Amino acid sequence: MKAVDSNQRLGLALSGGGFRASFFHIGVLARMAEMGMLKHVESISTVSGGSIVGAAYYLLLKELLESKTDQEITDADYVALVQYLESHFLAAVQHNLAMRTFANPFKNMRMVMPNYSRSDTIGELYERIIYRPLIDVGERRIRMSDLLIQPKGMEQTFHPWDSVLGNPRRKHKVPVLILNATSLNSGHSWHFTAMSMGEEPPRNANFRDIDKKDRYRRVRYEDITTRKPYFLLGNAVAASACVPGLFPPLAVSNLYQDCRVQLVDGGVFDNQGIAGLFDPDCLCTDFIVSDAAGQADASDNPKTDLLSVLATSSSILAGRVREEMVNNLIQTQAARTAYFHLTRGLFARDIEYNNQPSVIRPSPVMSTGLVSSTTFEVAESAQRELSKIRTDLDAFTDVEAGCLAADGYQMSAPQLAKLKQYTAASVAVYWQFSRYRPLLKEGDSRMLDQLALARHQYFKPLLYALKGVANGKQSLGLALVSLPAIASLVLIVWLINQLMKDMLGIDFLQIMTSPASFQQFLFDIAPAAYFLLIALVLSKIADLFYQGSGKWLGWLHRILKGPLALITVLAIRIVLPAVFAIPVIIYLHTIDKYFIKVMGKY
Repeated sequence: MKAVDSNQRLGLALSGGGFRASFFHIGVLARMAEMGMLKHVESISTVSGGSIVGAAYYLLLKELLESKTDQEITDADYVALVQYLESHFLAAVQHNLAMRTFANPFKNMRMVMPNYSRSDTIGELYERIIYRPLIDVGERRIRMSDLLIQPKGMEQTFHPWDSVLGNPRRKHKVPVLILNATSLNSGHSWHFTAMSMGEEPPRNANFRDIDKKDRYRRVRYEDITTRKPYFLLGNAVAASACVPGLFPPLAVSNLYQDCRVQLVDGGVFDNQGIAGLFDPDCLCTDFIVSDAAGQADASDNPKTDLLSVLATSSSILAGRVREEMVNNLIQTQAARTAYFHLTRGLFARDIEYNNQPSVIRPSPVMSTGLVSSTTFEVAESAQRELSKIRTDLDAFTDVEAGCLAADGYQMSAPQLAKLKQYTAASVAVYWQFSRYRPLLKEGDSRMLDQLALARHQYFKPLLYALKGVANGKQSLGLALVSLPAIASLVLIVWLINQLMKDMLGIDFLQIMTSPASFQQFLFDIAPAAYFLLIALVLSKIADLFYQGSGKWLGWLHRILKGPLALITVLAIRIVLPAVFAIPVIIYLHTIDKYFIKVMGKY
């Protein structure tokens, strides 16, 4: 290994992509540990699923650097660290964090308040299940400032960039962790670090000239006086992984005058985390980019309804940003960049014109200069299934997690070897995911069957039974453990229907199951619906001839809004979420647990 120049800084970017990305990154970290590379990393820029696992890795690294001096730490310590991360993280994920956000009736009712949402709930779950076992802060919540690392043997306050007392003098670097989110206020990248939070400053004059949107200045926690002078780790990670549409934005209140910052997933701005490595405060010279983000497939017949077109258009834009970010990095820093992604080693087709049949094998146009996945000992069929695994935050089976980690481990090796100045003689280590490496190489059919269903977000236990992935005994066991959850749902629906019958005289079960009752229901509500529709049309017409004449409809709306809003809040946002937490809890302790512990094994 060459001596590393003190002016060089190695940065590691861990992309978004839910827990799929998290497990892929664990495989990459394992390979880096074997190659002696982790001690050289000075910046870790993470997004979404990368932030979830990146924060866990950082807490373990903090414990290592604060318990041993620079001279006492060995490469074996990094291997042991990632081994513990591998087992701890899988056990935590198999609690099914996404589902558990619905499993607390009191928190479900609390979500009616404007300052608490499902994003806050999952932030608390990240902390309680993943992070709290890794750090001791007493009874209080974990703060971002708790991530500050004071290496053992350092008497003065440590700062990584200090030329005398910082990383340039250390063999085992103290990296800066950057958790990336996106500000809905300005569309800029928002960074959480152990010292500060706020938007990334413009990198150069070009950015300042092109982008005229306001920037929310970065602030050190110790300088905050208008609110609590800290930010919670769980909430920072939740903001970074706050997927639009799945989780509501996470707010930063009382920091900027007349402003409430609303944060969403960092992947909206840069799903690979590359931009964070160019932050002027911790600018890197060498780059490792682990990319397990979602990549949309081509479609021979795309859907053309409004929602599908909007979703596809958004996906196209995100893909375009990804391509340009990665291409620019590789074009300008090819010799200093190790980049790998979940569709690496796969080929695309050329679609022939004049109704000629498409060639299944890759054409010279689409494959020239590319390598096959078999070069890193993963069958193409396995790599294709891995690239389609869901990007969700639910429970992952041993097979799903192990294959993703093994894939990251296999794929990253040839790319990491390019950065020779940071590598040492590799040591052979047995990881939990090692058992899946030969299965990936041969494209084992049983493994492929499970990976093929891993793309589904819902009803996976049922699909295992219907598709024959589970054997007869497992399917029978699933039917038995499902009975309590099904019974609780049936009971709740029956009770709600009885209340509706007694209070409003409406039998929804009969309406839903009887065509005659459904037609009668429509006939009964038709007069009221017609009246409201005609009133709306007339008010709008009147407003066209004399502006403001349609305001009476607004008055009617305000009169009805009070009681209707009260009923809506009580029924839909308090009672129902609290009641339906019961079958969720039963599901987690029966179906989900059985699926993970029995059906999800190889």
